[in-house]
Order: sequence, then structure tokens, then C-alpha cells
Amino acid sequence: MDHDHDHGSDDTTSTEKSCPMIMVFHAGHCERILWRGWVASTVTEFVLSALAIFLVSFLYEALKFLRQQLARQEARKESERLAAEQRRKNEVPAGGCCSETPLSEPREQTYWQRLFASSHIFQSLLNLLQIVISYLLMLIFMTFSYWLCLAVILGLGLGYFVFGWNKKNPDESECCP
Repeated sequence: MDHDHDHGSDDTTSTEKSCPMIMVFHAGHCERILWRGWVASTVTEFVLSALAIFLVSFLYEALKFLRQQLARQEARKESERLAAEQRRKNEVPAGGCCSETPLSEPREQTYWQRLFASSHIFQSLLNLLQIVISYLLMLIFMTFSYWLCLAVILGLGLGYFVFGWNKKNPDESECCP
């Protein structure tokens, strides 16, 4: 029984490249990757596609690292701001006596201020990009091509090797070190 499916091939013309959609792990080089226009029908196209997928996988890990660094930087800024407020509150006036003017309490941001802070919006957009890339990598893995799966795995592995060193312990919080 033939389990190779050529979904959507009825609209192809004789000049359009076509590759069957194989639903089992295989080692062929003819592959339709993610979009109708991304067809690797020659070995050269396939190798270049695998290298591109490797690079995207590597950059995915770099994106995760960037998000962690930005979160740490933001937490550091916030703790420095609170520490400065606390120091100001505890300062003794020049005369050595207490001041007549009460010191204001450190001002907490409201929910809406935190929600619409530029750093939170930027982190949210980076998170959205990270989610999109992760699903695209999953779909590439689901082509069941040994070589494309290997490109994803090696890209993620090398990316983690290069960028994953920054965690001092596995349950490190995003608070400042």
C-alpha cells in the first residue's frame, strides 16, 4: 500500500516543482517545507534549506537568551530604583535632626502602567516571535525528513551550548544576580 500523499497537487502545472508529502521518517531530498513556494527538489536546494533551518534554530536559542537578559536588566533597574528610594528615605538631614517634611513612600506603578511599559511591550513582541518560530520549527520537524529534523536538533543544541551557559542554576529566577 502506498502511503505517500501528494496533497494539493491537482493545482500544479508541469513547470512547478512538486514533492510528495511523506508521512513517515525518510531520508529523501525532495521536500516541500512550510509554504507552497519553498520546495527543495534538488540536493543543493535541500542542503541550503537544511542550513537555513539550522540557522533559524540557532537564532531561536539566541532569542531566548536575549529575552532572559532583557528581563534581568529590567529587574536590576527596578531593584536599583527601589534601593535608591529606600536610601533617600533613610537619609539623615544635615542638621542631624529629623526633617519637618515627611518623605514620600516609593511610588508603585499601577497595573496599567506596568502593562503598557515599553519594556513589557517589547518583551511581549519578542515572546510572540519566539512562539511563532517554535511552531514553525515544530512543523519543519513534522516533515519527517531525517535531515531536516537533524538540522533543527543541531541548531537548537548548538544554540543552547552557545547561549545556555548564562544560567547559574536550573531554577534561577529572573531577578537580579
